[in-house]
Amino acid sequence: MKELLIIKAKESYYRFTDDGYLPCEMNKGSVFPLEEVEKAKEMCAALHRDGIVDASLIKLTIIEEPYPEK
Repeated sequence: MKELLIIKAKESYYRFTDDGYLPCEMNKGSVFPLEEVEKAKEMCAALHRDGIVDASLIKLTIIEEPYPEK
């Protein structure tokens, strides 16, 4: 099992780049390992400062298992 953090506001996730951030689909969003929670909190705070007050940290839990071919 793998746990990651992602930032979400309403139906959008966020991708962070050197130039800023963009709303996007989940598969394009920036993810942070739990060890980088402080960095993720800083990114979320930046969204809050820019008026995206509903942005929040979301924990993703990924479980790997074989896909059953039928």
